[in-house]
Amino acid sequence: MKLLLNKYRNGALAAFFFLLTALPGHAQFGGVFVDPVQSGHALQQLAQNVQNSATWQQQLANTIKLLATADKDYQQAMTTYNTISGNLKNFSSKSIWRTIQSQLTMASFANQYGETTGLQSAMNGQAPGTGSLVWKLMNLGLNSTSSSFLSGQILGSSHALATLTRMEAMDGVSSQCLNSVGAYNGMRTANTQPQTSLTQSQFDTSSFTSTELEQLNLVNMGNAHHLNETQAQGALHACQAAQAAVQNMAQRTAAADEINNAAFVQQQRAAYSSAPANSSHTWETYLP
Repeated sequence: MKLLLNKYRNGALAAFFFLLTALPGHAQFGGVFVDPVQSGHALQQLAQNVQNSATWQQQLANTIKLLATADKDYQQAMTTYNTISGNLKNFSSKSIWRTIQSQLTMASFANQYGETTGLQSAMNGQAPGTGSLVWKLMNLGLNSTSSSFLSGQILGSSHALATLTRMEAMDGVSSQCLNSVGAYNGMRTANTQPQTSLTQSQFDTSSFTSTELEQLNLVNMGNAHHLNETQAQGALHACQAAQAAVQNMAQRTAAADEINNAAFVQQQRAAYSSAPANSSHTWETYLP
């Protein structure tokens, strides 16, 4: 900027000096004479210097604008650097993330005569894989007489076999659900200590856990725990869907019984009329 000002000042002085050399002088034999050539050159040089001065002023203004823009960019860069540097060194505003963790509730069953033996351990995950045995011990089994009766039934047309199918489906689904609930409760118990440690690290404000990189690691671990919990919840939801399907079997059997009974009554009344003599056939289509 100082060089441009000196350049502008030197040009103006040169033009003024050149103008002085073109002023009128004394003739050799008296009188005053004016050299038109020198005067024209002086005026031309002065105009050129004025134009150069305007150009230098415009360049100076542009340079000032560029310097202001560069200073603004520098200030923004410094602000960004200070923000990133502060986040990497310390990130302690974590209390807004704190939530209330649900408490694990353990199942408890009465067992006065041994009727629920093993159920509590299976449900709480203390005896994994015992759901099928526990379910079998808790429910009424079929005796030899029932087995002989069922062996002579025709599949697809026997109400007894349909009932047996529903019972066996209930046994399989319920045993699976007992094992799933036990596994879920066992997983929750085993994960209590790691989850507590993770929570303490997330809300710790010391320099070790306050860096942004450490917080990202904690977030990744939290996502891993969330994935395990989601998968366990999915297993429980699958059990609920299977139990709903077994319940639909009972409704479906009841609907089939209704249709079969209506058809049987109609067939019997058509073959063996129970209407009084000389009466209409209304009784053939009547269902009590």
